[in-house]
Amino acid sequence: MVAAQSNLIFESDWLGSKPFFYNEKTGLAGHNINDVIDYTNLEFDPEGFNNYLDFGYSVFEQTPVKNVKFLRHSSRLWRDDKNKITVEYLDDPVEKWNNKIISEDGIWERLRSMVADWEAKSTGEIILPLSGGYDSRALLLMIQNKERIRAFTYGHSSPQIESYEVVHASKLAELAKLKWEFTELGGFHKYLDKWYELYGVSTHAHGMYQIEFHSKLVEGFRGNSSLISGLIGDAWAGGKPMLPITSPSQLKRLGLTHGMNADSQFSLLPPRHEIIQSYFDKHQRPLMSEFGVTIESMRTKMILLSYLLHIPETVGLNAYAPFIDMELALSMLTLPENRRRNRLWQKEYFVKQGVFCEDMGLKGRRIHTLNRQALRNEPLPPLDVKLLGEYIRSDYLDWINRFIQSVPRPAWWLDPVLNIPKLGGALKRLGVPKSDPFNKPYNAYLTLKPIEMLLRRAGQHV
Repeated sequence: MVAAQSNLIFESDWLGSKPFFYNEKTGLAGHNINDVIDYTNLEFDPEGFNNYLDFGYSVFEQTPVKNVKFLRHSSRLWRDDKNKITVEYLDDPVEKWNNKIISEDGIWERLRSMVADWEAKSTGEIILPLSGGYDSRALLLMIQNKERIRAFTYGHSSPQIESYEVVHASKLAELAKLKWEFTELGGFHKYLDKWYELYGVSTHAHGMYQIEFHSKLVEGFRGNSSLISGLIGDAWAGGKPMLPITSPSQLKRLGLTHGMNADSQFSLLPPRHEIIQSYFDKHQRPLMSEFGVTIESMRTKMILLSYLLHIPETVGLNAYAPFIDMELALSMLTLPENRRRNRLWQKEYFVKQGVFCEDMGLKGRRIHTLNRQALRNEPLPPLDVKLLGEYIRSDYLDWINRFIQSVPRPAWWLDPVLNIPKLGGALKRLGVPKSDPFNKPYNAYLTLKPIEMLLRRAGQHV
């Protein structure tokens, strides 16, 4: 129940695409979690803390900090004259969607119309982060005036210019006659403090590379420019099947962490499952279908993925992401399964448009070594075992620090062999890891470092 004298502070959209935090005890609220934490009375929420470790970011409306929560999708936040916070949960607009069947041509036309409207209203040059993937490729086709586009691409492999993403983006730029630039990364660890100022303990610090990327691509720009993002287009399009979730223990699958997290089994805070159980109890019905699981997965991960729109705005760009539009997203999500599976409907469209690079005999390295390159260029300080040791097992922290400080090189044969599709797949089935074993401690570091930085900041307020 909302008090009559309450003032509306914020209303979230159907996805929760702009995270908003609030402190139940102090009444503070804002988009930056750092602004709502009471540092003089810092206390961790055990389940929120452990969930943060396992997912790599805050989930299910609770952050690692006691009393500090974030607003879920389709909600309003109110504050009364006594500074009391009230959350109003609105009806889920997805449940009211008319579920009308839209043809593939209709989806392409809707996307084209949306981009055209945005293009007409936007100012300056249009910045397109061109990964060579399907989402940025689709946006490239939808933009009418290709002369306004400035496309930029970075690579994950070594050398970066030979990365799969760069090779494909270069070809697309050639076909569309774009102004295109390869952007080399590797110094993003210097942005650790800036990342924390933006996101605190709401999420791990893995997105620092986006700060470096956008800082570089705006160099030399004058006036207002606009950026268009393919944010989460792959989720709706049918890239990977989402299996039903039938128990609370399976909820971690919603996070799509890709290993970018720590491990709560090394937490010294007591294991609790009330938040997870409550979420599961309320969402059992949507979690039984791929449609519902996909939506809940994107809502869960949006507190992290929102940085793909927020970071461009921090460097002065007007960012737009058409794939977060509910009508477009749900229309894509309800295409026939045989067309969505492996994104067949998009592949055939790209073939017709002459931009299906996958059939052009292009070569490109696929092994992700960008994190290693960055660590060699800009070493990270070890985790403070003494400071974190009150909450995390010291042997786990020591293990992470050993990897971070030594940066062991991968086996010399791993990169070239795993870049051979059939041979690489065969070795993976035999137990040879496709992912770099260095990534596990590195990702744990980036998850725990914000906790350490929070503790340091709290210590300054004592």
